[in-house]
Amino acid sequence: MIAGIGGQGVVTTGRMIAEVFNLKGYKVFEAETHGLAQRGGAVNVHVRIGDVNTPLIPMGKADILISLEATEALRNIQFLSKEAKIFLNTFTKPASLPNVKAVQVSEVVERLRNWQVFQVDCEKIHGKCNSVMLGCLYQASLKQYVEVKDFLSVMKDETNRNSFLSGLKYFSQAYEQEVRV
Repeated sequence: MIAGIGGQGVVTTGRMIAEVFNLKGYKVFEAETHGLAQRGGAVNVHVRIGDVNTPLIPMGKADILISLEATEALRNIQFLSKEAKIFLNTFTKPASLPNVKAVQVSEVVERLRNWQVFQVDCEKIHGKCNSVMLGCLYQASLKQYVEVKDFLSVMKDETNRNSFLSGLKYFSQAYEQEVRV
């Protein structure tokens, strides 16, 4: 599952994952659910790969969550399996209403303590966050199914490809030991 807010490339991220696995011959379903996406509202994309017959991920069955905005991870906890991995961008959208305290990333991480969380500070990694997160996801979970060149082939521009490669490098440096354990 991919979650974020309008304008972050949530839908594009889901389509890239679906396209890569489709090209490799996997059965893939992709479904978008979003509200006021054009106004920075919540956007979710369900991607199901393998022996599945419906596009929406059932509650408690998501193995992976890519959260392009940190608080969106909290809005999608109900979809996570007990073994799920979360790729969490450390960006949080400022509160829209006056006198409402913004949620801190540390609070989000604390509420996600039952899962394996990989924090990614996309602001420090130059490029498009959605492609950076795909690079991290690839390093942690997808290498056994597809190749780097498969992802690069579905990315339409050089910025996406470079961002993906930056994500690969970042994840290897930041989390390689943790994933092996």
